[in-house]
Amino acid sequence: MEKKITLTNEELSKKFKNNFDLVNYAISLAENMIYSGRDARVKSDVQNRAMLVLEEINEGKDQFDQIVETTIVVQSTKQDGRLRLDDENVFKPTHHHSAMEEKAPERRRARVVLEEELT
Repeated sequence: MEKKITLTNEELSKKFKNNFDLVNYAISLAENMIYSGRDARVKSDVQNRAMLVLEEINEGKDQFDQIVETTIVVQSTKQDGRLRLDDENVFKPTHHHSAMEEKAPERRRARVVLEEELT
């Protein structure tokens, strides 16, 4: 049976100057885990990624994986309805602390493309 994660704030706080540094580091590590698509480096029955990240920090198995940047380009033409590539609508995901801010323009652009297809 895999071990059950039991963490206390005191255990994790020893590794950081303050709780804000701990939280910011855990957020960055969780984002990296999601963007890289990697599994947790600790064995547990828990499926909560936040708890898994905290356990990785506690066990010293916290490290950032390299993110491979991919480019997804999609736009449809009205003439034949088939998809074509267009450099104007390139979506390059960012893997920073503020990744959600960078994705918003792409959502609007995709919405415009879909609205054009429907009309």
